[in-house]
Amino acid sequence: FLGPFLDTMAAPYLSRLSTVPRSTWSPAPGLSALARNHRSPRSQTPANDHPPCRVSAWRAAACAAILASAQACPRVSAAARGRRAQAVHSRAGSATACAAGDVPTLHVGLVGYGLVGQELVRQMIKEGPSLEEKIGVRLEISAVSRSKVMALLPSDSFNFLADGWDESKEEPADLEKLGQHVVKAAASTGGRALIVDNTASDAPAELYEAWILAGADVATPNKRAGSGPFSRYEKILAASKKTGARFLYEATVGAGLPVVGPVQSLVRAGDEVETVEGIFSGTLSFIFNTWKPGVKFSEVVKEAKEKGFTEPDPRDDLGGTDVQRKVTILGRELGLKIELEDVPVKSLVPEKLQQWDAPSGKNLADAFIEELEAYDDEMDKLLEEAEKANEVLRFVGAVEVKSGKASVKLDRYPKDHPFAGTQFADNICAVSSKWYTPRPLVIQGPGAGAAVTAAGVFGNIMEVMNGMR
Repeated sequence: FLGPFLDTMAAPYLSRLSTVPRSTWSPAPGLSALARNHRSPRSQTPANDHPPCRVSAWRAAACAAILASAQACPRVSAAARGRRAQAVHSRAGSATACAAGDVPTLHVGLVGYGLVGQELVRQMIKEGPSLEEKIGVRLEISAVSRSKVMALLPSDSFNFLADGWDESKEEPADLEKLGQHVVKAAASTGGRALIVDNTASDAPAELYEAWILAGADVATPNKRAGSGPFSRYEKILAASKKTGARFLYEATVGAGLPVVGPVQSLVRAGDEVETVEGIFSGTLSFIFNTWKPGVKFSEVVKEAKEKGFTEPDPRDDLGGTDVQRKVTILGRELGLKIELEDVPVKSLVPEKLQQWDAPSGKNLADAFIEELEAYDDEMDKLLEEAEKANEVLRFVGAVEVKSGKASVKLDRYPKDHPFAGTQFADNICAVSSKWYTPRPLVIQGPGAGAAVTAAGVFGNIMEVMNGMR
């Protein structure tokens, strides 16, 4: 009986996610098979040597979606219900709209219209009508902002961006005004407001608290709020608790790979998480999956750059700051009151190149890789030492709950370790807990790229939609 439920809720975006190679689960043609084929294949592993519980991207997300639907309508106090009644996205308003025969509407304001933002719009436009039919909630794009301009849209403008950006509707970007417009649009229909921040900027994160206090949910792949000043992070969570509007950030850690949701669900269900560690950078995953004896490290970085994996300045990837932010988010999720600066990072950028500038007129990435060649012998020694010990090198972020510490570093793992089995640009996360021992829960799959990142955000959008049913 779960098949139609899962298909309705998750299929439109989870179908875009690849399953885990060599998964201990059997592949299934669709999400409905999760209900039909609920048992894993018979294992040949001895009973006392349990393999890691390896979960494919879409299976983990489907399970998280079930839990999310249950969490979408939390029990609240009478005072909290009173506060919610004053919010523009109150369920009373939605109920009134439904009683009048109207479909409740989720009004979405998009901040950031780059690769992820445009891909998200494509997914929304494609799947919106189907979701309206299956879930009974209409999607409405009420506003879109780029870096310098924005468009505040009237009702029934869902397909405004279907044929590209319409410059005739442009006005100077003002995120406070955008938020007010989306909240007002939701109030006019008795629907709900949602702001989606697709940027990597700190400016929108400064407004999350105000948006949530105004009754708008916030969904984002932007890591700035979750890894920025802890005081701001606490205020955002407090605002969410006060109004009932949700702060959703699944895509901040694994992009399209569900990591935050499963960790939250374990904690809420009473499990005691001990450690979370993983390969959280698709770029660095590709580099260390590709780098083999006889191949120079700089050559692999060059290949990663040519495939479009690296930032314009490869030091942004090799420096580990992106992984540092993700580990900070996970640490806070597990109760650690840490700042970004509390997470030490072992950078892969040679010290002499950390403040280096490219010669005038030369491409920064190309010039950096040329300079990196001088350090190939030093990196080769690390690889040779790992090979002699029958181990692999992996760039990993880790959170240790008991010690209250987190770290980001290059480490060595046995070749039978789950981290040694990653392919191409896989992300992977291993959760060790009271329940998942002696082997961890392992979640693995593609975690980089605009399509899967947008899918992760779209998953959060559908969580809100399911809460409006």
